[in-house]
Amino acid sequence: MELKQLEAFVNVVELQSFSKAAQKLYLTQPTISSHIVSLEKEFNTKFLERTTKNVQTTVDGERLYEYAKEIMAIKEELYQGFGKEREEEQRIQIAGSTIPSQYILPELIQAFQKQHDKVCFTINQGDSEHVVGEILKHRAVIGFVGIKSKDDRLRYIPFYEDKLVLVTPNEKHYQELLNRNCSFDDLIKEPIILRENGSGTKKTAEKFLESKKVDIQKLNVVAYINDQEIIKKSVSRGMGITIMSKKAAQDYVEDGKILMYEPDEEEVTRKLYIVYAKRKKLDRLAKKFIEFCCQFYA
Repeated sequence: MELKQLEAFVNVVELQSFSKAAQKLYLTQPTISSHIVSLEKEFNTKFLERTTKNVQTTVDGERLYEYAKEIMAIKEELYQGFGKEREEEQRIQIAGSTIPSQYILPELIQAFQKQHDKVCFTINQGDSEHVVGEILKHRAVIGFVGIKSKDDRLRYIPFYEDKLVLVTPNEKHYQELLNRNCSFDDLIKEPIILRENGSGTKKTAEKFLESKKVDIQKLNVVAYINDQEIIKKSVSRGMGITIMSKKAAQDYVEDGKILMYEPDEEEVTRKLYIVYAKRKKLDRLAKKFIEFCCQFYA
């Protein structure tokens, strides 16, 4: 068993492709295949299930992947420990749900790269359920989500407290409602846009509505939209109101495109989390970025 064979295996698993692994490692696809075959022969077991569409790890392949990642992390620490600069680009693979990806990660990454200018990020966006899937499939090292799953293979670290607000079109009808200090109960009767299933914002909003004794089934829902920017544009054009992240709404509020209502009697907040696989040995760079994120908003 050689390090180059383990490196090939790790890249095939993470990229779900022999050709992409070959391209990343500047090798030919037959060379990558040869490395994998050699590993399987040496251990007398099958590590990968190959299909025409993708590559999946077997149970033994998952075990080998965890060991291989630890070995690769130790190799990287040795280079860094002796002060040797690596020639290849340092990359962190991230998956993020909508709010973290669009409104949190840009400022985090920009601030981190001021201290580590050779680090490049790959960001895969989806809802919170998608992010968890990317972590478990090894397509991302670190995830950023708005809800926690019950999967005991994952570790969650809270790093940011997000406040939810109710936003409305900036029109005379809503200006008058807000100017006369209308109640939340009055506003929630208006046409409303909701997020899609799997959204952390939607689940938090539903819990809040239930606590206010609002029957979600009786809301005047005019649309279910899965993109935060489309929701803001729809509200600004008068389609209806919505419940969304204050951070996400801030730019449209400052530009006068929408109005913001914050319930006086009770703040609606939720935590945003960093998530990663418990069994995965994070390299020094990933650990450094997680620590940076936790301190940035402390």
